[in-house]
Amino acid sequence: MKQKSDEILDYEKKNRRKVRRSIFQIGILLVIGFLVFQTFVEMNRYDASDTKDWKNTRGFIALSYPGVSRDGSDSLFAKKQMQRQLEALTNQGYETISQQDILNFYNNKKPLPEKALFLAFEDGRTDTSVFVNPLLKKYNYKATLLSFANKLDENDKRFLQPSHLKQMQKSGFWELGSNGNRLTYINIFNKEGTFLNIRDDDEVLNKDEINSYNHFLMDFIRDQNLIPSENRVEMEKRITNDYEDMRNVYQKQLGTVPGVYMIMHANGLYNTANKLVTDVNDKEIRKTFDMHFNQEGDAYNTKDKELYNLTRVQPKTSWSTNHLLMKISHDTNQKIDFINGDEKQAKQWKTIESAAEFHDNTITLTSKARMYGKLVLKESTNKDIQFTGKVGGTAEGQQSVYLRRSDNGDSYVKVAFENDHLVIEEKVAGQLKEILETKQISKATIQQTTDQDKTDSEKEEKAHQQKIFNEKNLKIELQDNKLTIWLNDEKVIDKLIVNRDIQVGKLALGSTWIPGEFHDPIHDAQFSDVTISSLTKSDVEQTTLFTNKIQKPQQLMYTFVGSIKSAMNWVVDNF
Repeated sequence: MKQKSDEILDYEKKNRRKVRRSIFQIGILLVIGFLVFQTFVEMNRYDASDTKDWKNTRGFIALSYPGVSRDGSDSLFAKKQMQRQLEALTNQGYETISQQDILNFYNNKKPLPEKALFLAFEDGRTDTSVFVNPLLKKYNYKATLLSFANKLDENDKRFLQPSHLKQMQKSGFWELGSNGNRLTYINIFNKEGTFLNIRDDDEVLNKDEINSYNHFLMDFIRDQNLIPSENRVEMEKRITNDYEDMRNVYQKQLGTVPGVYMIMHANGLYNTANKLVTDVNDKEIRKTFDMHFNQEGDAYNTKDKELYNLTRVQPKTSWSTNHLLMKISHDTNQKIDFINGDEKQAKQWKTIESAAEFHDNTITLTSKARMYGKLVLKESTNKDIQFTGKVGGTAEGQQSVYLRRSDNGDSYVKVAFENDHLVIEEKVAGQLKEILETKQISKATIQQTTDQDKTDSEKEEKAHQQKIFNEKNLKIELQDNKLTIWLNDEKVIDKLIVNRDIQVGKLALGSTWIPGEFHDPIHDAQFSDVTISSLTKSDVEQTTLFTNKIQKPQQLMYTFVGSIKSAMNWVVDNF
């Protein structure tokens, strides 16, 4: 009793405990203060390269991203995805160049760095600034932020306001550009054929419901029969006034008009747009801006390009990092070192006409342009084999699993997905391939949820996972000469007989570009939660040859780390 009383009266011990608690609380406050300070105060300055070492007189690549948010969406890059792409560009040796470097290159024949990159972010979104700013500092990259002029006159927190743009420009990491005065659509028809006339972007709730449209500056305003409802003078006055309004807003809000223009509806001017419309746009663009990226689709600008008809690539959110690198390699004809991701997993496979990234539980196989990429599991010569996993990819290509593939590829059994069809082929050495089965498959039911429905850990998990389009659960067994397939847990092929001459070979994954009305010649096929096992007699234990499924301890760790990161992000968002 006396000992307990002594402990209660031990004020020195109490004081020591208070000191430790105070130090811990101060430490937390310092961490939070540092994060907030780092977010809103420019701590670093852009370190410009020494131009004396620049010798490149050939050209530069230009990339313009749509925008960046924490977790990404169909139209916005996730911050992790953006970091992986900028890191890959840095590792390839790319240095960013400024608007003045481009002017010097074309007007004064001054050289550029060996691998020159003009980097831009469109639409002037606030979240883009929040998530990209730390990355520009990390890689010492300079980028151009493009805005819509009319958003500078609105107090819409989703878009950067004049004070933000000025602060960003002052840091040296950012320059300013423009996507135009407004994002307004004209001559709109929805899927039902209803004429919607003119709508601002906010009034077009779902572009998937729109069948055709044009941008405000890119055509005459027309009626439901597509006959112009304005004459030439009225069209020229409308477009000229829009440029004049844009110049006035930028002058009033920023004190200057940005030097770079990337018009909405690229590739129209000097090409498919009405010549009278092109002429008035061309006159106003040259009067307003120093340069214009009018084209989209090719990343490389050579010395023979014209300052008002430059080209850039707008990477899609569905692209893997290797997809971007493959596109740059295709456009520049430069050698690229593709990323592998998890080296331990990568060592088990061999790529053919492709690049493969192993990221946690997902393999992304990127084909070369208009090629048929394959990824061969080195130790998989077992005759009887089982594949389980999720398979997905965009409609612009084919995803496939090869069984018993010979080393020269002249013999195999192939299970493929293309345009919502399951296709089964076999090929015997020295013979033409034969289609054994074609079956239309129903799209998997997807539970519709909104971001508000998800917990923070679920959002983090979503960000952690790769985006997988048209994902299907697939299980394949090839035993003796019988092939059985389960799709989304339903048996769709039962003991299909394959040629007995196809006896041995390895398992391979495939990613294939398919001809069609697609602009992108490169395809990403994705395979997640994959387990490949040998099938043996009933009295012998099954052997796992490869798996990338995340085990339970790892899942717990991801959940824990995700919770910590969510808490830190909450601090950044709310202070």
